[in-house]
Amino acid sequence: MTVSVGVVVHSAKLILVEGNIEADGTITLIKDETMNLETGDRTIALRNMHRRVFDRLSEGVDKIVLKASSGGKYAAKTSILHAAELRGVFLSAVPNNITVVQKHSKSVSRAKSKKIGDYLKDDTYFEANFSGVKLRKGSREAALLMFEEEKSA
Repeated sequence: MTVSVGVVVHSAKLILVEGNIEADGTITLIKDETMNLETGDRTIALRNMHRRVFDRLSEGVDKIVLKASSGGKYAAKTSILHAAELRGVFLSAVPNNITVVQKHSKSVSRAKSKKIGDYLKDDTYFEANFSGVKLRKGSREAALLMFEEEKSA
């Protein structure tokens, strides 16, 4: 059984959804958690986040599916730059024995008939493909990226 973690990075937090990939293609969710960046000196907070991520992922995880960054049409705002910075800290903290895949959420929309936003609102879709711990609505994107990566593998 493969244990995967879907990750979405924001400017000051990481959303992690961990699940077991079942033989029938569904995912049994184990954890749905948010790792918030500490307040105060950002340099110290990023260093502490690195240690927390490394400790969290050091045992029992086979694969990470990380929402990839995407360029925009306009100049990057501070929140986008902070998210990119935190994404780099996250990637550097992943233990070497774990496979990391970066997946664009747009690739889900291109491969399917609906846009990703429509999937994220679809309770029936999530009930049919996920079991285990209750998934917060804000964590659905991380779970969906993990699910779609496993289907395409």
